[in-house]
Order: sequence, then C-alpha cells, then structure tokens
Amino acid sequence: MFKPRPRIEAVALPGGATAYVVDDALEVPGRWRNTARQHADQLRPDPLAGYPVRRIALPGPLLAPLAVYFSEHLRERLGFRRVLGTQGWLSLTTSPPVAPVRASTAEPGQGAVVAVLFLAEDPSTGGLVFPAAPMLDDDEAVRVPAKYNRLVVFDGGRWHAPDVGSRDRPGDDPDTGRLVLEARFTCRRRAS
Repeated sequence: MFKPRPRIEAVALPGGATAYVVDDALEVPGRWRNTARQHADQLRPDPLAGYPVRRIALPGPLLAPLAVYFSEHLRERLGFRRVLGTQGWLSLTTSPPVAPVRASTAEPGQGAVVAVLFLAEDPSTGGLVFPAAPMLDDDEAVRVPAKYNRLVVFDGGRWHAPDVGSRDRPGDDPDTGRLVLEARFTCRRRAS
C-alpha cells in the first residue's frame, strides 16, 4: 500500500514542533478515491471534528497499513514509543473552518498524532495550516500546501486546520472536493 522507502521532509511548526511530510506516499492512491466515490452517499457530517466535514469511518483492517507505516517511519521522530489506538476516516471538507483544532487525549503520558493524506488532485482544494495560537489569521502560521498523495504527520496537540480559505466552497464531491484520508493515533509518550 505505502511505498517502502519514503523520503521524509521535516517542516518546522510554531513553538518548536515539527510536522513530517512524505510526498508520493501510496503506491496506488487512486484506490482511496475510488472508495470515497463508491461510498459517497455514506459521507456524514461529523460534529466532533472541529470543522465542517463529512466523513466515513474506516475499520481497523483498512487502517493497519498506515499504522505500521507510522510506527516504522514516523512514531519515534515525534517522540512516541507505542501506539495504543487508531481511528481513521475518509473526510471531505465542506466549508472553511472558523478556528483551528487540536486532537486530545485524556490519560497522562499519552498524546495524539494526526496523519493527513491528500487525495484530491487539485491542490487548490487546500492544505493544512498550523497557527501559533487558536486563531487562523495568525501571522506566524505555517502552511503545508496540498499535493496529491502527500502525507503530513504531526503531534495533534498543535493547533491545526484545513487551509481552505482561498476557495468559496471546498466542494461536496469526492472527485472535486478536499478529500483526505485522516487518522489519529493515540500513543504513549517516550519517557524524558
């Protein structure tokens, strides 16, 4: 599913954090777009996402290759030592966000990692923005542009949001909208 020898680029985020970017991550990214197209009628609004989105939850077996890839190539770079749980979705952003979000965990010594894999061929559908504070118009914000088959992985404790402000409406169609595969890994932090 994933190409075995990724070229991983580090992107500095506000506050000293790092996001990791892997271009051309999947061997056959069109399979995920086909899945979204075939199941477009099952995309449902997710009020817990923190931004306007329609999603299809993905079962564990479909997420297993991403979890293995994350553990082999990116987990230690982000300061985590073990994956405790995984959630994932095919997500279609339906409107620009009004504020950034953070993934959260409830247990001490744990953290959440977010992975976003861009599946739209049109980069104008929007990438990711990482503001330094909980405001999208932050002058210090770092933007990672969308690119087909680009994987971005980062500590979910950082403010982040879809960067779709330049479009009037992102689009409700998996063929033309901001389609991504999103995953959240709950992890045990490495002892410091």
